[in-house]
Amino acid sequence: MAYYKGELKTDHLLNQPETIQAYKAVVLEPPLIKEKSVNCQLEVYEVLVDRAWQRAGGIINAYLDTLKGGSLSYGDLLFVQGKPVPTLPPANPGEFDYRGYLVYNRIHHQHFIRDQFVLIGHRPPNWFVSKASFLRNKSINVINSFIAEESVRGIVLALVLGVKDDLQDDVIQAFSATGAMHVLAVSGLHVGIIYAIIFLLLKRFGISKPKYKYWRALISILVLWCYALLTGLSPSVLRAVTMFSFISVGQALSRHTNIYNTLAASALVLLLYNPYLIMSVGFQLSYLAVFGIVYLQPRLYALIEVNHWLLDKVWAITCVSIAAQLATAPLSILYFHQFPSYFLLSNLFIIPAAFIILISGLLLLSTSFILPLASALGWLMTKFILLVNGLVFWVSQLPRSTVRGIYISIFDTWLIYGVMVSVILCFARKRLIYLKYGLGISLIFAISQLRHFSKFATTNEFSVMAVSGSQVMDFRSGFKAHMIADSLFMSDSERQRFHLHPKRLLSGSTEKIADANFELPMVSTPLGRLISFDGLRILCLDRKVLSGVESSTPIEVDWLILGKDVLKDLEELGGKVLFKELILDPSNSWYTDRRLAKQAEQLKIKYHSVRQDGYYSRQWKNKNL
Repeated sequence: MAYYKGELKTDHLLNQPETIQAYKAVVLEPPLIKEKSVNCQLEVYEVLVDRAWQRAGGIINAYLDTLKGGSLSYGDLLFVQGKPVPTLPPANPGEFDYRGYLVYNRIHHQHFIRDQFVLIGHRPPNWFVSKASFLRNKSINVINSFIAEESVRGIVLALVLGVKDDLQDDVIQAFSATGAMHVLAVSGLHVGIIYAIIFLLLKRFGISKPKYKYWRALISILVLWCYALLTGLSPSVLRAVTMFSFISVGQALSRHTNIYNTLAASALVLLLYNPYLIMSVGFQLSYLAVFGIVYLQPRLYALIEVNHWLLDKVWAITCVSIAAQLATAPLSILYFHQFPSYFLLSNLFIIPAAFIILISGLLLLSTSFILPLASALGWLMTKFILLVNGLVFWVSQLPRSTVRGIYISIFDTWLIYGVMVSVILCFARKRLIYLKYGLGISLIFAISQLRHFSKFATTNEFSVMAVSGSQVMDFRSGFKAHMIADSLFMSDSERQRFHLHPKRLLSGSTEKIADANFELPMVSTPLGRLISFDGLRILCLDRKVLSGVESSTPIEVDWLILGKDVLKDLEELGGKVLFKELILDPSNSWYTDRRLAKQAEQLKIKYHSVRQDGYYSRQWKNKNL
């Protein structure tokens, strides 16, 4: 699986010499504009080695300057100075494996280009994709011109076109906490809504009769693929459109096709095109959700007969929500470690709202040339989405709206699905033997969880996190935790979620850094902070060691932490500190880190460079636990 579509060729970047001086590449997708950089994928076609250009291949995950890179588009040709480097593995325990994610997208290298590039031309690799990208950009401009409210505009772009660049962090957190995040990712729900509207319109015009079945399939498929073009042929939309195209063909053939075979056929076609899709979270969740709705929703809906029209629709939406949530919950917990408690409540208004917003957005795009009508529609959409936002934020702020910090392994995920299948079979086939199987699997799950967390219950841990440019120390005593970090890290919740939370999750500790579960004795010394932890001492040198500092007795510690370039030469210590191990944290500059590491080797000092060697951890048995 690690090598696919050209990675084994001699001209691929994986097989190129280390002496690459520059390269030429084409922009493969519209750049993603972030706060401090522009992220895009570049496909290399030539590299400069020993002053000679030669053919090459491979995709690079590139980061460019926001001013210079923000204007790039699909198909732009770039001359880039420097060479790409292999993508780094996760730096801390439990951290998202971004390298693995990129490998499954055939990307093995990264390059922080910044402004070291020149635009040398425009040659889209695929004419079809180029036109789709052009249509999407035109649609984005239309929505931007009629939706002024920033938070509303981000939701419209995400829900109608699948463009999530403008989504605000608080909106993402609120939708995620209420189990409504699926609405902001154009996928099966949105394509299903469009497919249902097509079917109703064709029925209205009398094209639902059997003699028009081929016309009905052709029109449905054409409209669906036009919508896919409008979204720039995003992967999630392609999956959903392919799925519904197979359903349309199956209905046109008038055969008693099995819906599960139709789903399997669409998945097979996608996997034949790109086998790596099987590892895509979106692919897995999409097909599981559809499978859950197809199998469970009719059975749940049949449990209660509702005569009132409105209550019947509420019950139908509730059954869809339960079915999709049951099918995807174990996998969602595995990847996102949380579960929305009020998903039934939020989906009651989110699913109808998504229907209204999607249709309104498409109407806005199609009527944009009629300025008064488009302006009125934009105003109505803004007011409606603000109302929906208010409801989402209200649900997200309810007590225990989200159960966070849930850890399960891949093996545990399979066990949960095993329990669910056993219970479903017990009710479907009315045989208690399946319930016994479910109880047995539940016991194995409990043992697996106990085995994982028992190793943390009676141990202490001191660790220095690999967070670029920051000094972060995490202390754990059993399931209790205490973190000491610089202000840069303390004020950045996004970095905390990415670097620290996964580690805390693995050990069963709280994710909230404000919740220090135990006190750490700390005293200030002329050389820095002295921290005591379970009888061990850590000196964090947080100021320059001046020659004027006199000490008749050296400070004896177990660990000496050097960071923020406070020390450029170990000789400056002058015997003032006696330590067992030296730790160079990643807040040091590259030059200082290399210099101190080399000096420690020469002096035969035991040391650990977090910048070079990654996360540092020391665990030991706590006799008091």
